[in-house]
Amino acid sequence: MYAQSEQQIKQELEKRGIDTYEEVQAELRKRGMSEADARRQARLYGINYDEYLNKYILSKESENSQPEAITTIELDTVDYTTEISDRSDQIVEQNPTEQKSDGLPYFGYDVFNTNPYASQQGLVGNIDPGYIIGPGDELRVYLWGEAEFQFEGKVDINGNLFIPNVGQVFVSGTSYSNLHERMKQYLSRFYSGLTKNPAAIFLDVSLTKLRPIRIVVMGESKNPGSLLINSFATTLNSLYASGGIKTSGSLREIKVFRNNKFVSTIDLYDYLIKGAVSEDLRLMSNDVIFIQSRLNSISIQGEVNREGIYELKGNEGLIDLIGFAGGLKPTAHTQSVTIKRIRPVIGRPNTSFDREIITLDYNDLLVQGVNFTLQDGDEIVFNKVLDKFDNLVTVSGSVFRPGEYEYKEGMSVGDLLQLAGGLRPNTYFEKVDLFRRDRTGELKFQSYNLTEVLEPSNRQDILLQADDSLKVYNDEELKNLETVSIEGFLSEPRTVLWRENLTLYDLIFMSANVEDLEYQNRILTSRADLLRFQAGKTEYQVVPFNLDNVLDKKFNAVLRPKDRVILYSRDINEVLDQYVTIRGAVKNGGRYTLTDSMTVEDLILQAGGFVRTAFRDSVTVTRENFDFSGNLIANIKRVPTDMNYLLGQSSESQNQYYLSHNDNITVDLIPGSSEAREIKLTGEVKFPGSYFLESKNETLKEVLTRAGGVSPNAYLPGAKFYRNGQQLALSLDDLLNKQNESFNITLQPNDSLYIPEAFYTVRVEGEVHNPSLQKYQPNQSVRGYIKHAGGKTRNGQKIFITNANGFTQRVGWFRNPKVLDGSVITVAAKPPKEPIEPGKFLENFGTVAAIVSSTLTTIFLVQRLD
Repeated sequence: MYAQSEQQIKQELEKRGIDTYEEVQAELRKRGMSEADARRQARLYGINYDEYLNKYILSKESENSQPEAITTIELDTVDYTTEISDRSDQIVEQNPTEQKSDGLPYFGYDVFNTNPYASQQGLVGNIDPGYIIGPGDELRVYLWGEAEFQFEGKVDINGNLFIPNVGQVFVSGTSYSNLHERMKQYLSRFYSGLTKNPAAIFLDVSLTKLRPIRIVVMGESKNPGSLLINSFATTLNSLYASGGIKTSGSLREIKVFRNNKFVSTIDLYDYLIKGAVSEDLRLMSNDVIFIQSRLNSISIQGEVNREGIYELKGNEGLIDLIGFAGGLKPTAHTQSVTIKRIRPVIGRPNTSFDREIITLDYNDLLVQGVNFTLQDGDEIVFNKVLDKFDNLVTVSGSVFRPGEYEYKEGMSVGDLLQLAGGLRPNTYFEKVDLFRRDRTGELKFQSYNLTEVLEPSNRQDILLQADDSLKVYNDEELKNLETVSIEGFLSEPRTVLWRENLTLYDLIFMSANVEDLEYQNRILTSRADLLRFQAGKTEYQVVPFNLDNVLDKKFNAVLRPKDRVILYSRDINEVLDQYVTIRGAVKNGGRYTLTDSMTVEDLILQAGGFVRTAFRDSVTVTRENFDFSGNLIANIKRVPTDMNYLLGQSSESQNQYYLSHNDNITVDLIPGSSEAREIKLTGEVKFPGSYFLESKNETLKEVLTRAGGVSPNAYLPGAKFYRNGQQLALSLDDLLNKQNESFNITLQPNDSLYIPEAFYTVRVEGEVHNPSLQKYQPNQSVRGYIKHAGGKTRNGQKIFITNANGFTQRVGWFRNPKVLDGSVITVAAKPPKEPIEPGKFLENFGTVAAIVSSTLTTIFLVQRLD
């Protein structure tokens, strides 16, 4: 049998003219296979792929050597407990999509081009609850709770699963969704805790390996033959595993046979277009998938979303083909669809021309509900619509939205300008050009005065025609002409070209958004100014006017060249943007816009509401109150909060206290609800770190006790205590060793204590010849350290010593404190002498003499009166 198979393969290779290793590789690529696939396929026929190549292709095997036949085939099972990674030898080399000579691709076949199916990774996925357990499946049974038990076993050929110390249970034919309940019923005979309420024992049953099955793919497959796949695979999976379908094969009718009986057919167009295959059933061992030849080849191109060559069934027509092609593009011309057809053999006339062209109106087909029947070889072409418009007018230049617009019967120049968003602020009103083609097609233009064109009486005078083009100019193009301007309370200043009879009302109306309600509320209507240029003078003449009178047309003025109009805002004497501020125990404190009849509760809602520790009964409102004496600046009031109104339980606040501009609202915290108080102990403490105070009266000694006390290496005289970033003079040595409770300080948040080891140094600084850091000598005096620093300078005077704990003492002739480790000795400088000015002494002496004389005179008079 082996020799026969080997001889058949040799004959097939000779028939195809394959006699080199490169040709073998080319044939594999053509079939979408790798060498790993070829080795696996060869094992099915009892052939060793590599030995066969060496013997018949590479001629590297001796004549007498016979490749050893493979007598056993390992089961190709899929292990769901381990991750399968792609390997380079498992990736099918991508083939370009096969195309006809006209360049159109065959629809659907490229879906099989990129498929790493060699390791069957493409067949692995979540297990369907409907999966049927059968012989060869491996199951894992796990019990936990009052009893623990774990077992992995394979379903035997009879469909039984043998469980040690329990027995065997028949599971074949059970769906995966019902497997757990079946095992629970069986095991509850031995583990009663499974059925208790609540359960005392819990069960988990899972699939670890799926049984392999063998199927056959025949017909127009790229790799027809027998395949070994897992039992979870479907018909679509098998097509991927076989490398896909040739372009000569049909995608519309893929048939599945089981036990020599037809069971289902698959239409891959459902998969390719809709993403679902309704008849994609799960395969069983020895199933046969047959791929028949293409039913037909019908191409569609032009203005469709997906050009290509398609395959239609007998009941499908042009409408179905357009649906397969993704529909028509908006640019498709549907009134004349071209169909190129080869006349059928049966009934073909005896002429030299066997092709014909059919032109259809696709719109008529849709209206009549007719699905035009197509035949094999038809080529459908949807042409593009013309780029010309029969209802187009164009506007360009100084308009907000220049471009192309729809022409309607009776449209005028003013209508077109309105469609274009109106004129820009710098539009030139004295000239507008209208371009139009005459009967000969020659483009000509005519100029008009834009101001006259836009007059209400002339709106219908200049009518447009289709394909007209309008050009509007701006003052940059004609900047030498006279202008008038408007500025002040506007979105932006505006300068327009002056024209005859341009009035104050016209300029204001075209420049300011006077119809906007917010703009009306903010503009100062009682005063606006017209600045008129005076010939021969450099100053403007100011002409005040009432804006309300102008808008009501009770007052108007014809503008002159260089006139300037200035509008003002009400904020010159009013506060328009009013706000209030809230701070304290709210989620989003800050400044908020003041609204009409705003209450404290309204502002709290806008600020996101209270924080958790907020005092909610009342808030503090600080309101400006200037009495012009320079003393009183604000009134402070405690305002209660209406929680029912705040929570929406009542429609109106009972307090009736309305906020005013620049009010400041403060929401307090609940007394004693401040954040936890934290201090830090660092250095030579048994358990250094951050500690939270248990009470507001907790002392340093109590916290040190909580921290386990000081370590044996602690240098207590050098301990440094800090509060608010500054060192506080405190003797930890006196507190702990001498029990001096006066140093047992009450702690505050953010206090910190640092206990060092010995410093072994003393610093000498200030007015000495050599400020330095010296080694600590236990018995050396202050003056000894100063002597070692070169002695005092001439400017040196008083001596101070500061211990590491923060205490500072002065050193005198009769006061020489002990120098401790880590101390700092400072020699202070003499204060500078004040200079004596010449004659100052006589002036001071004269003043003193006058005081003494006055005093003696007073004493003498008092004695005389007595």
